[in-house]
Amino acid sequence: MPSPRDEDIREPRPLTELRSERVATLRVIATDVDGTLTRAGKLGPDLLDALARLSSAGFRVIPISGRPAGEVMGLCRYLPGVSFGVAENGLLEIEPDHAPRWLGEVPDVERLRAVGHHLNAAHDAGLRVTGDAFCRLGDVAYERDGRDETELVRLRELAEAEGVHLIWSNVHVHLAAQRPDKGAGLLRLLARRGIDPLSVVTVGDAPNDGGLFEPERFGLTIGTADVVPQRRWFSALPEFATAEREVDGFLALTGRLLGG
Repeated sequence: MPSPRDEDIREPRPLTELRSERVATLRVIATDVDGTLTRAGKLGPDLLDALARLSSAGFRVIPISGRPAGEVMGLCRYLPGVSFGVAENGLLEIEPDHAPRWLGEVPDVERLRAVGHHLNAAHDAGLRVTGDAFCRLGDVAYERDGRDETELVRLRELAEAEGVHLIWSNVHVHLAAQRPDKGAGLLRLLARRGIDPLSVVTVGDAPNDGGLFEPERFGLTIGTADVVPQRRWFSALPEFATAEREVDGFLALTGRLLGG
């Protein structure tokens, strides 16, 4: 996927410009986790308080993460106001006490792993399997290990030459048979559950969240401040961006949704 020129990219508008009538019909928040709900990699008490207040006000929160099925299951069981979610970049619907359900095509995991091994052996990729790999069902992921975008683009081009897609978050690098699209997975989940996509606001921070920002899919799209410096690597950009990074951006959005 070629990177667009900076002058061709539409900048997200500041969250302060979001008009109150845009949020009046929103009842669902579909949000990335790492880098969006976390601060320095941790879920904190300010987030739990915000989720509890959103739940009390009638909002439903859906975590939609690149994390594996097993980890998202835990989020759905314990986070306030969360009863189901999406794991592995849109591949799986997760609900406590139910088996995960596929939202996309079941991948050939061994083929993806073979490509990862080849990138390491032939191209000195240095890809290191994630520590949470044991609870992944269909996603093949590696630790980002501080790689900058120049190196990630090099790896993406090498993966594409092998017929595989590579995308990254702020913590992981993912290999997939199809272009990872959290938004497409979310749309399938919403259709199964009879939820109007126009009642949904999506939130994210990293290039693997691009599918959440595709125009005309959802009622509102929001990025944290981390989106702007990475904007050339996104497949689509959000309508609005917060001034704050990480969970502080989510907290700012919470204030707007609750009328603060």
